[in-house]
Amino acid sequence: MGVLDDWLRMFAHPKYHLARSVTCGRWGFRLEAGSALAFHLIRRGGAWLRIDGRPTTQLHEGDLVVLSDGVAHEVVDSPQTLAEPVEQFARRSFDAAELGEATEIFCGQFRPDAIRAQIGAAALPPFVHLKAADIEHDRGIVALSELLTAELDSHRQGNEMLVERLADGLLIYVLRNAAAQEGHGPGWLSAMHDPQLARVFRAIHAAPQSDWTVEAMAGQAGLSRAAFARRFTERVGDTPLGYLTAWRMTLAARRFEGGKLPLRVVASEVGYQSEAAFSRAFRKYHGVPPGKYRITAGA
Repeated sequence: MGVLDDWLRMFAHPKYHLARSVTCGRWGFRLEAGSALAFHLIRRGGAWLRIDGRPTTQLHEGDLVVLSDGVAHEVVDSPQTLAEPVEQFARRSFDAAELGEATEIFCGQFRPDAIRAQIGAAALPPFVHLKAADIEHDRGIVALSELLTAELDSHRQGNEMLVERLADGLLIYVLRNAAAQEGHGPGWLSAMHDPQLARVFRAIHAAPQSDWTVEAMAGQAGLSRAAFARRFTERVGDTPLGYLTAWRMTLAARRFEGGKLPLRVVASEVGYQSEAAFSRAFRKYHGVPPGKYRITAGA
């Protein structure tokens, strides 16, 4: 049996780390806390993601997970597998005879910097799971990961500069798809270039249950009510309260998908003291009442 020597390709840059791995058998790696944003794209096979305090998440071929708060996490071949530090994992070798059952993963870790803070990494939810069906309409992520993989395997002239440009493009695609999945409108990403609006997004996402009004959002932005409402609508493509409702309903749907929490608990978590008012808002946004949505999501 042969040993797979070419199973891992890595690219290190002060702003980011990229890696493409092809594994088989028992494997698992742990990334410690620190990155502003990390993502894992399952290009072939499957894996499991473990984050302290969250249920273990199964990842299928084509799935993409985005972790925007720098939390430590583990990617493993099964829920029972113990993960090793990524530095130790990088020194492993795999039996090439087992590649028929291989898993290929493309990973990235982006470090904090002022530019990326402005385009929204800090305003994303801490964990986003994009399934293959969610991103199949936008081939940018897959195409760029393939180009990056080719450059990771290459030592041609201009390699480092090209990888940096491709990595910046991939980050935009990842953020755009994650934002769309989380209910953000098409103008959200460009609006994140505005530091005053970015503060509002971060505040709303951190405390969706607060009694948000247009005045309160304007205060976060440091603008008058009229100036804030006008700028928000022009750049986001939705009104401040319309965006708030969409965000709350997206969070509520996710809570129903993740368990059997009582309606009153979910309503309170997203800022509704009345179950009736929450149910009306949920039905208007999703087209079905919360009870029916919960049944469908659990099917």
